Amino acid sequence: MKKTITHLLSLSLMITFLTACGAAHVRTEKSSSDLHQYKNIYLGKVDIHSQEEAAKTNEELQLKMVEWEGFARTELKNYVEKSEYTLVDTLDNKDTTLAVDLDIDLVYGNRAARYFGGFGAGKGSVDSVLKVTDPKTQEVKFHAVAESDLSVGAFGGSMESVLKTNIQKLIEQYPRAAKQ
Repeated sequence: MKKTITHLLSLSLMITFLTACGAAHVRTEKSSSDLHQYKNIYLGKVDIHSQEEAAKTNEELQLKMVEWEGFARTELKNYVEKSEYTLVDTLDNKDTTLAVDLDIDLVYGNRAARYFGGFGAGKGSVDSVLKVTDPKTQEVKFHAVAESDLSVGAFGGSMESVLKTNIQKLIEQYPRAAKQ
């Protein structure tokens, strides 16, 4: 019995350290009650950026950020496909269209410091904002923010995992009405 408890505790600790401490903390700041009156979604700006000097000159990270932008755009498209909305390529019909923008600020941090320093050292973060506007009136109809931190994880943790979870949790906040 004592051995089983020890094994379970060890397994739990190992899983904790293998996964990143990156749970998304999401808050919806605005959600209009008339979202159901719109028929179309136009995907506007999907932007992932970092203010870190090291990120601006790191070619590998720049390529990852382009890949992550593609992931974010795909997640938004998947949401639209499963909803009552129709995805449109233009804002021609502004009366029935919502424009969606996703802005993500990434702090990659220092993976080596996270690995060797432990909790808090080299901390990375993902802060994302999902904003939905009526392009005709410019009124914000939906606004949500997600914040995630990466402070520990196996081999410095996975910023990609934290970012993807952040995006998914943020999109989940949008009021869903299934296709009939």
